[in-house]
Amino acid sequence: MAHSTSREFRPSHEKKPPASTSVELFAQLGMVRRGQSGLINQIKRGFPVSVIDKIITELDISQGELLEIISLPSATLTRRRSEKRLNPKESDRIYRVARVYRSVLQLFEGDKEAARSWLREPAKAFSGDTPLHHLNTEAGADEVQDLIGRLEHGVIA
Repeated sequence: MAHSTSREFRPSHEKKPPASTSVELFAQLGMVRRGQSGLINQIKRGFPVSVIDKIITELDISQGELLEIISLPSATLTRRRSEKRLNPKESDRIYRVARVYRSVLQLFEGDKEAARSWLREPAKAFSGDTPLHHLNTEAGADEVQDLIGRLEHGVIA
């Protein structure tokens, strides 16, 4: 998707609290129950498969796009839907996407539309790849997190 106008991110000097805490966002997505600190145990047990639909809705992306990012074949998703639970590796990949989304939401001070737009915008830092599609590996997610940190501190990439 090509855009004719370029946007420059200018971080606010006045930090507002994020739209929700990590636990609240992850609870909303069905990853943990509110107040629960056992995220690692949830990942090991496997998230409920419904988290897929919640992330698709939250990010406003297609199922195919999310499945590509988390390397989950649609046939496997069909099987997981009957089992009602993702396996630990799939849950960890979903968590990676949600974790970065939380950081982007914080960067944009809770503005979901701005966060979604930024995730879909090709970035020079990623050779024209979008931050969202850069999440298909842990190393890519680390690069996105690094870019978010630089933007938060006013370091132009």
